[in-house]
Amino acid sequence: MRKNLLLISALFLSALSQAQVKPTAPTKEAPSRIKVYTPGGVSSASGKSSKDNSYKWAVKTDVFGIASGEFPLIGEYRFAPKFSAEVSAGVTYAYIPNDFSLDGGDTNTKAAMGTAFRAAVKFYPSVDYDAIEGWNFGIQVFSKTMNRDYEATGDGAASINGLKDSKSKTGISLIIGKQIFEDSNVTFESFFGIGFASIKTETSKIETIYGNGSAPNTYNPSTTSLTETKPNVQFGLRIGFGN
Repeated sequence: MRKNLLLISALFLSALSQAQVKPTAPTKEAPSRIKVYTPGGVSSASGKSSKDNSYKWAVKTDVFGIASGEFPLIGEYRFAPKFSAEVSAGVTYAYIPNDFSLDGGDTNTKAAMGTAFRAAVKFYPSVDYDAIEGWNFGIQVFSKTMNRDYEATGDGAASINGLKDSKSKTGISLIIGKQIFEDSNVTFESFFGIGFASIKTETSKIETIYGNGSAPNTYNPSTTSLTETKPNVQFGLRIGFGN
C-alpha cells in the first residue's frame, strides 16, 4: 500500500511539473528585404534606383535665334534636383541693310558682327522628372547688339565709311518652356518669354554743306542716339544634346 502511495505521488508531481512548463511558440523568421540588382545600381523592391540617372547638362543652339541673326551657344547645368542655370553666348549678324541716297553716290549699310549674352535660372516643377527635363519656369537677363557698317561711293563717301548703325537691347524676361530628351540624348526645347528691355539705337548720318561757287561741298558725319524702354517678347526653338 505504501509503495502504491509513493508511486501515485511521484506520478502526480511529474504531471504537475509538466503543466508548469509553457510550450515554446514557434519562432518567426524576420522578413528579409528583397533587393533588386539593376544596371544602374542596387535598388529596393520599391523600384527606386540608388543611382541618379537624371540628365545633368545640355548644350544646344536656338533655331529661331539663327533665323533672326543671332548665333548662340547655350549651356545648361543642373545644380539642384529642380533647378538649373543656363548661360548663352554668341555673335549676331544683321541680315537686312538700311539703304539711303547720298549726294553724288549711293550709300548703304552692310551686315556686321555683334554680340549676344543671356543668363537664366530655371525651375522644373514636374514630379515625374528632375531638372533638366519637362516644363520649366525661369528668369532670364539678356544683352544683344546688332551692328551695320556703312559702305558708300561717290561724294562724301570717305566721311561716312567706317561709321556704323547700332541697336543694343538689354533687359529681363520671365520665361516658360518645355525640354524633352530623346533616347539618343538629343534634346529639344521650346520657350516663350515676356519682359522689358532698354533699347539704345545709334544711327550715323551725313550733313551736306554745299559750296558756293568754286568751293567744294563739305560733308559732316554725325551720330544720333535714342534710348527707350519697351515690352520685349521672345520665342525660342532649341536643339542640342545632353547627358
